[in-house]
Amino acid sequence: MPANASTATSPDAPGAETLTQLRRALGRQLAAMRNRAGLSQWELAPLTGYSRSTLSDAELGRHRLRREFWLRCDELLKADSHLVASYDRVESAAAGLRQRARSTEQLAREEHASAGLQAVRPPPPGNHHREPAAAGPAESLVTMEACPHCRRPIAVLVVPAVPAVPAGPGRRS
Repeated sequence: MPANASTATSPDAPGAETLTQLRRALGRQLAAMRNRAGLSQWELAPLTGYSRSTLSDAELGRHRLRREFWLRCDELLKADSHLVASYDRVESAAAGLRQRARSTEQLAREEHASAGLQAVRPPPPGNHHREPAAAGPAESLVTMEACPHCRRPIAVLVVPAVPAVPAGPGRRS
């Protein structure tokens, strides 16, 4: 199969070629059962409620149709649920491929966030990062703590409270 074949997922994603092959095999199965029933695409299409070109695309594995289409074809061609079972296998493989892609994307986002946290992570104990002197006598400190909800590391900026100015003559507290 050519590397640039169109698929429901990214063509360079692992498993995308297999998914395309599964869809094509399902389409060939539909075409074989239609031929065995002695029907042309023009005759079967109106019975399914879809156009002849959509039926043709399904037979070539180029069109992703809903489960209802495959159920209807199963009924019309007396396929004993073979088409629906094949469709379910294709969709299960597609769902697994989508899940892997989402997991990979999530991992990349987490690594990016972690790199950002590492950039603000304080140096070893006793050698804390301090904010510029413009902050005044109170020193800020960036520390790493576990999020109370998900327990993942988060950066926390600790800013000591500014001491209250004592009330002197002419000042109100």
